[in-house]
Amino acid sequence: MKGNIMAASGITLFSPSGIAPVAGYHHGAKAGGFLFIAGQIAKDAEGNWVGLGDAAAQSAQIWHNIGLLLAEAGAGPENIVKVTTIMTDRSHREAVSTARRNFLGEHRPPHTGFIVSGLGSPEVMMEVEIIAWLGADA
Repeated sequence: MKGNIMAASGITLFSPSGIAPVAGYHHGAKAGGFLFIAGQIAKDAEGNWVGLGDAAAQSAQIWHNIGLLLAEAGAGPENIVKVTTIMTDRSHREAVSTARRNFLGEHRPPHTGFIVSGLGSPEVMMEVEIIAWLGADA
């Protein structure tokens, strides 16, 4: 995994290719066998919005991005131990749930979802963050 290694702390911060870069933080952090993935939004590798106004398209892009981040850390959907979903409208619930189930298959880690009045920009209908377990030796 390419990343910004903070040797003294044992934390590896990374933002793989295929995920639009952001200012001020990395998309992923590996620490003590855990992988923490920042809230993902519906942007493609070049930073273009995907699915403006379309909850299903945004959800699919978000889980695509999560898949890229997991793969960069040598993990897959089966490594996910916690999912948090933040939505701006309850009506997005079915699209969000469908995309999550499509990505995870039969794996059903704990999930928390909540509704907020807004996220980082008006285009963002939802954001998903995860925690994954890479193993004690990771």
